Amino acid sequence: MTTNLNKHGFDGPSAWDTPGTRPAFLRRTAWHLAESLVFVALWWGALYVTLLLPVAAVAPMTLVLLAIMYFTVRALGRLAKGWRMRRILAVYPWRQQSGAVRVTKGKAVFVLPDPDRPETTVSLKLAAGLFRTWSHEALKDYDEELWYAGDPRFACVVAKPGLRGLACLSQPTAYNFRTSPRRKGLSPEARRRARAIGARVAD
Repeated sequence: MTTNLNKHGFDGPSAWDTPGTRPAFLRRTAWHLAESLVFVALWWGALYVTLLLPVAAVAPMTLVLLAIMYFTVRALGRLAKGWRMRRILAVYPWRQQSGAVRVTKGKAVFVLPDPDRPETTVSLKLAAGLFRTWSHEALKDYDEELWYAGDPRFACVVAKPGLRGLACLSQPTAYNFRTSPRRKGLSPEARRRARAIGARVAD
């Protein structure tokens, strides 16, 4: 790990080849796989119970089924995001940054150096979800010593010290085809790496 960013900020072995990364990634994958299977099983179980209940009880059980379906989709989405994380970890080295978290009215962003111009910063939003807002206490470990791999202009994998709490953050312009891809301020190396992780880059 290094806090010294060179001009482009891309030097060093890939995060995937850094000791500890693969076990951390596998633990995350195993956890979200188990979570997904539990919610899928709960949904089928709730559906079975609903079919056995009187007609009057179907309406409230429908709400239960919808709630379980929502959490199931979220869990499957987190599991699927592992594929994107794996690509990022294979392309970028780990970096460290302290004091990178900004929390305002329950919304959080990570403020990270631009790899091509380390004197400037780029912000990445951290989604809070439907039933949660962020606090400084909840993100304390990330703020004290954030580990990240990626280019904040596109996407990053972030982690707490010790490679705990792996998460993937991305800019809307990186993967959303309803937005215009980033065009300016990118070095050839930044473009190459962004395309290697499947991000959209304007010619």
